[in-house]
Amino acid sequence: MTTTSSGYVVAPSEGPVWDMLPGRPVAFKLLCDQTGGSIAVFEEVVPPRGGTSLHIHRDSDEVIHIVNGEFTVRLGERSQNVPAGAWIFIPRGSPHGWRNCGRQDARAFFIFTPGDGAKYVEEQRFQGKPGPEIDPAIRHALQQRHGFEFITRDWE
Repeated sequence: MTTTSSGYVVAPSEGPVWDMLPGRPVAFKLLCDQTGGSIAVFEEVVPPRGGTSLHIHRDSDEVIHIVNGEFTVRLGERSQNVPAGAWIFIPRGSPHGWRNCGRQDARAFFIFTPGDGAKYVEEQRFQGKPGPEIDPAIRHALQQRHGFEFITRDWE
């Protein structure tokens, strides 16, 4: 990463990587602390059936750009399949979740503004293990600190 007082340039191969799960790397492109909290961006490779719980970000809007693959996205009470190339806007406070509904790995970018909504994911990587292996009390404390509200894992 090249850093100057006027911004950042992050090459495709740069940024810290955390294996959220085996075969599910997250590459942090713009960390919240690097941007003064204004934005955070990460890229994720998602295996088939991989995805998130139904959850809410209290502190940030989220934008998802699906680079390749196909996702099922739940926004509030509505679920729909979303193809590669699509952009999804999720206003803060909105229940949402997503899953790779395809048969191959998919790739997407996640953008949070302000960047605080990404800090829950950013800080999990410091635990040095995949998400499910993180002590539930630590995970819960991170959720509370960063405005992340878990609703349910079972939403389809």
